Formats: sequence, C-alpha cells, structure tokens
Amino acid sequence: MERRTQSRPTGLFLFLCAAMLVLAMVSEQPWAAGARGYAKGLLAPLETAMTAASGRLGAITAGFGDNAALRARNQKLVDENAALRRQIAELQAAGQDNTALRQALDLQQAYGHATVAAGVIGRGPDGFSLTLEIDRGTADGVRPGMVVASGAGLVGRVREAGPHSAIVQTLADPQSRVSGYLVASGLEGTIFGGPGDLEMQINPRFGATPAVGEWVLTSGVGGGYPRGLVIAQVASISRDDAATADGARLAWVNDPAALTVVLVITDFTAS
Repeated sequence: MERRTQSRPTGLFLFLCAAMLVLAMVSEQPWAAGARGYAKGLLAPLETAMTAASGRLGAITAGFGDNAALRARNQKLVDENAALRRQIAELQAAGQDNTALRQALDLQQAYGHATVAAGVIGRGPDGFSLTLEIDRGTADGVRPGMVVASGAGLVGRVREAGPHSAIVQTLADPQSRVSGYLVASGLEGTIFGGPGDLEMQINPRFGATPAVGEWVLTSGVGGGYPRGLVIAQVASISRDDAATADGARLAWVNDPAALTVVLVITDFTAS
C-alpha cells in the first residue's frame, strides 16, 4: 500500500514529461502551423500587457531612484546653506569683536595708559547688566578697584577678581559715582548710576550754563578716575529755582548689553 502511494508522484511526473515532449514534437509539424498561429494570437495581448507592465515597473523603479537622488542633493544643499550662514555669522561676530578691540586700542594710544584687553564672558545679575564678567584676572595683573573702559569711553571699575576672571561694576549700578565735567561750559558735577540713563548733578557757576549735546568727561576730582575719559552726552537739562544745582540726564556712551571687549587700566591707582 505504501509502495503504491509513493509511486504516484513519480508516475505523474513521467506522464507530464512525456506529454510535453509529444506537444513539442507535434507543434513542430507542418500541419500544426495553424494551431501555433492561433495560440500566438491568443497570447499576443498578454505578452503586450506584460511588456507594458514591465516598462511601467521599470519607470517607477527609476523614479524612486531619481527621487532618492534628488532628496540627497536637496539635503546636501540645505547642509551647505546652513554651513555658509554659520560662517557668515562667525565672520560678522569676529568683525564686531575686531572693531571693538581696535577702538579700545585707539583709546589706549590716546590716553597713554597701560591696559589689559579682556573679553566679556558674562552679564548680570539682571537685564540692566549692572555688572560684567571678563576673562582676565589676577594672573593677568587685574586687581579690584582698577578702572575699566571701552573704545567709546568709561565702563566702570573692577569690583572683584579671581585668577582668571573678574567682575566689573558698571556705571549703570546705582552705587556708582563719578566726578565729571562738561566740555563746552566747563561745569563740574557728580554722575550717578542707574538702570536707565545716567544722571548728573551739576555744580552751578556764575556765567556758565549747561547745554544739551555737551560731552561729559571724567574730571579726575577725588582721584577715583583718571581725567579725560568720555562718559556720556547731555540729553536733557532740568532746572529748579529752589535748588542749588542743575540736573542733567546723560546718554551713556556704552551699552553694557553690547560690550564684547574692554580695557582694564592697570597703571592708575585710585587715591
């Protein structure tokens, strides 16, 4: 029984092989030409459809390849564009820093003081930037009490210093006090710090009147700062007949939020 079951697939295989051989021999006979033509006619539309489907499949496959290549090129362009924007930003930042450094060195040459250039690495403790942190400290000769300036003019004074960094108290701090004078009128007074514009209390003098637009420089009175550092420009004047002094609102020449390079004056000692 098992032998009969195993012989069935073998017999079927031999039968199909014989049938295919007979079919091949018959199809080659002259009298089978009509049947061959008829069969080809039936199969022609199927062959055409399969050829068209194959062409469409090839086009779709090629399209996938083209889209992948296009996406790769687009991504490459995006990456190159981002790299160019980064380089432009870095160059602009470097240009601003170089400009600030040139202005600071011009200040050094103009006033003849020994200085140490420092980069601003921190601001605080609030949005008014009452203090700045710089990247120079005691290892660079920076000491508490030293005067700090920029290319535009006076910034403030070193409040504390570590080996490689220091904290600068700017003129914006309400505790700041500077003796100054008005260039055109020669009037003197005291400049007070604050989160907004600086304020100046002007000492009156017969025959002299302060004016809007006058430049205010350090006077050197009191020995806290060297004479001649630019502080601000007079923005407005306030007068009170009952007061013994005029008041002025000053537009500070420095913007602490924009400072990137400063100079620490190392050869001036406050008295």
